[in-house]
Amino acid sequence: MIARRASGGAGFLTLGLLVGAFVYLQVLISQREMLPVLVAYAFVAVAGLIAAAAQPSASPAPSSWCFVAAAVLCGYIVGRALTSPVSYVARADLYLVLAGFVVYAVVLTALSAPARRAAIFVTLLLVALVHVAVAVAQVIRGGSLSLLVPALQSFEQGEITGRGAGLYASPNHLAGMLELVGVLGLSLACWSRRPHWLRICIGYLAAACYVGVALTGSRGGYLGVAASILAFACLSLLVLGAAGGRHVLKFGAIALVIASLGGLGLWTLVQQNPTLSGKLQNIVTDPTRVTLWEAAIEQWKLQPWIGTGSGTYLFYGREFRAPTFQQDPVDVHNDYLHLLAEYGVAGAAAFLLFFLVHVGYGCRTFVALGIRRVAAGAPPLSDRLALNIGALSCLAAYLVHSAVDFNMHIPANALLIASIFGMLAAPGLTQDQTTLATVPRWTPRLGLTLAAAVLLIQCVRILPGEYFADRARIALWREDWEAAMNFGLEALKREKQNPHIYFYLGRALRASAGELSQWEERVPLYESALSAHTKAHRLSPLDATYLIDQAQLYDILGRFEEAERMFALAKARDPRAQYISDEYNAHQKLWRRSRTHSQPPAGERPPVGQ
Repeated sequence: MIARRASGGAGFLTLGLLVGAFVYLQVLISQREMLPVLVAYAFVAVAGLIAAAAQPSASPAPSSWCFVAAAVLCGYIVGRALTSPVSYVARADLYLVLAGFVVYAVVLTALSAPARRAAIFVTLLLVALVHVAVAVAQVIRGGSLSLLVPALQSFEQGEITGRGAGLYASPNHLAGMLELVGVLGLSLACWSRRPHWLRICIGYLAAACYVGVALTGSRGGYLGVAASILAFACLSLLVLGAAGGRHVLKFGAIALVIASLGGLGLWTLVQQNPTLSGKLQNIVTDPTRVTLWEAAIEQWKLQPWIGTGSGTYLFYGREFRAPTFQQDPVDVHNDYLHLLAEYGVAGAAAFLLFFLVHVGYGCRTFVALGIRRVAAGAPPLSDRLALNIGALSCLAAYLVHSAVDFNMHIPANALLIASIFGMLAAPGLTQDQTTLATVPRWTPRLGLTLAAAVLLIQCVRILPGEYFADRARIALWREDWEAAMNFGLEALKREKQNPHIYFYLGRALRASAGELSQWEERVPLYESALSAHTKAHRLSPLDATYLIDQAQLYDILGRFEEAERMFALAKARDPRAQYISDEYNAHQKLWRRSRTHSQPPAGERPPVGQ
């Protein structure tokens, strides 16, 4: 009895930590900055260790094929991230996949009960309601990122004017979250065995999610919603068909009326906003994304089998970008091409195995819990069936949405989809309900323990350096050069593999030198700044940014031949960047002037780069 209570308490604690991490990730101004994301990952890791230490659950073990496929995919991405040419940039994928595996394994073990799994998504439905409320205000008021978090009220993002982003940084990624929890809520409302009043409330929350998707103006979100609703309708009709043709006609007609009215209402809502209606009319043609996809294909050709390494599209996307595209191409806006470019055919094959195995097992589960069980005369309503139909519909949404966006690189959404795969891998079938082999219960717990322990150790080790690096960044943005230097030096005591720290330190040293009146006092600071940017480039050799900073400092010091060499390297890394051409022209002009003047006046030296 005591052991059972302890196990139950550990399960609820695990659930609380996991849900807390999910919610925390959804209220960040930038969900890809390492500092706040690592905090969420630490909560995930603690939840994983608690789940691994809990008593084995009474539910059946997960599919062996699903768990092996997940371990293969996770292992390959971890290995490729550790061998990436820019180790710091690769950390984003490295820790995201570790956190995703921990979430996946936690859902397999401690959160195997359907009530606990449903609690995750009901909580997220409530969070989604907050997102939608903020999105409504954003569409009406014109784009303030957050009306609820005071620290974010001053942040304006022109790209989302007229569109709703909720508490996310991007409307597209809010749509990626809402389309998942929306269809899961819809499935729970239609197929779960919860009380009638609760199912009605969940249904209203799901409807609010679809209103939120409409307000985002995300074309990928619109396509994802259409795919998920289509999958949900097909699966539901199959279950109703197993119960008898009368059920198909009765409930199918009701669902058709509700869907038609809801679709008409959302269509009217979108047409009332010029920005949203413009996005809808341009749902297929998007030349910007095409240029990003073409660059990813060129990158993949460099190393087709194993890819160029985690996080490297940031650099090769610059090298292969179209001349008309001057924005920094951080992501491909296509999860499949992004995976292919950075992880090669091997990574794509590992993902394809993972996806097909889970979809296949999910379909077998659907047959057992839905068609076969209902045909035998059992009542159609079932919590496990509701979660199964919702999970398969979620995969349909992301199967489409991932072709035009990068939700799998957004931690809040990626961890959510990891939990959905976990539900498919361990649906709670008994051995006589499935013919597929299952792994011993200790196997996922062992993998969970190792992944969670490594993730927690790394989070604790890296967090102090990331904290001081972030303080240095903020101080530099506020033009507090002394504080930026002090925080940068504190960060370097704890972290020496982060090129951003040297970048912040170099910029602060350069700005401080510019405020001194005597040239002789400036030179040591300029030399120190040059050393800092040189170290940053050594840590991130594919990044042209640090080369430009070095070139500018060489120009300031009158070492024009060395500046010329830096510009040549920068143009090789980013040949179509207009800002590099502008900087190079300024360098050439300054060099020509130096031939007629022994030393340009201090007041005419280049200012700190923006």
